[in-house]
Amino acid sequence: MEELAGRLAALDPDAGAAVQVIAYFDRLVEGRAGLEALVRGAAVLSGCPARLVDADRHVRIRVEPDGRRSDETGPVRPEWPSTPLSPGGAPAVWLERTGPPTVVDSMVLERAASAARLVLDRTRGRAPAHGTADDPALLETVLDPTAAVAARLHAARGLGLDPDGQARA
Repeated sequence: MEELAGRLAALDPDAGAAVQVIAYFDRLVEGRAGLEALVRGAAVLSGCPARLVDADRHVRIRVEPDGRRSDETGPVRPEWPSTPLSPGGAPAVWLERTGPPTVVDSMVLERAASAARLVLDRTRGRAPAHGTADDPALLETVLDPTAAVAARLHAARGLGLDPDGQARA
């Protein structure tokens, strides 16, 4: 992939950068990165703050371009480039800049949203109704500090943990 990106960059810098964005997010997905890492990647690659907001799942993550998490509560602006988590859905991933998105911005948004959808489906969206203790999504949800309290408690019960007791990870 790196060789292809290098060849493309020699012919078309935007195409080479887009291939590098694809490779970057593919590595995060393969490593089972969490939501904050995905938003951090979007911010660093685009050079501007990035946000992931999924109101239905109570997720709100904002990361500065230097990689620092900064969950400010200001509203998103409609002129910022954005993309939904799924086709036809409401915008959920934003790059905090004005003006039309660049080719790289568009690729960052698309790949970040796709990866975030996989993480959310794995950890909060499509877990079995009656999870089992060997379900890795339950453990990931319990340990995810960005998960809603209700989702973490549900996952803890699915693992057989007493929500009122103590546990150590």
